[in-house]
Amino acid sequence: MIQRITAAHLQQLSKEQQEKLREQWHPEEGEYIFYSGQEEMIYYMGGFHKEKALPLLTIGQMLAYLHQYDSYIRIDKIYEEWLIKTSSLEVKGRELCDALWNAMILIL
Repeated sequence: MIQRITAAHLQQLSKEQQEKLREQWHPEEGEYIFYSGQEEMIYYMGGFHKEKALPLLTIGQMLAYLHQYDSYIRIDKIYEEWLIKTSSLEVKGRELCDALWNAMILIL
């Protein structure tokens, strides 16, 4: 099971969506980021520029963002696909991480 998004996921976002994600993100040590064309871990807070980095969100972080967007979240696995439903959207993905990311794209 994939635990976090990758740089390939972030490339699906428009510049506006990237900025919105960056604005909502509060970096912490130990998080993974996409910075200078590479996936890296934040070892200390002064080691990167937030305006040039994007978070490689975990399943938990995406759930937290979705919960801020909508208090109703339903997650089901139907056969080989994950289904994420809120009161205003419905998305699917073969991996839970991918389904959550598809929901994130819609709310960004």
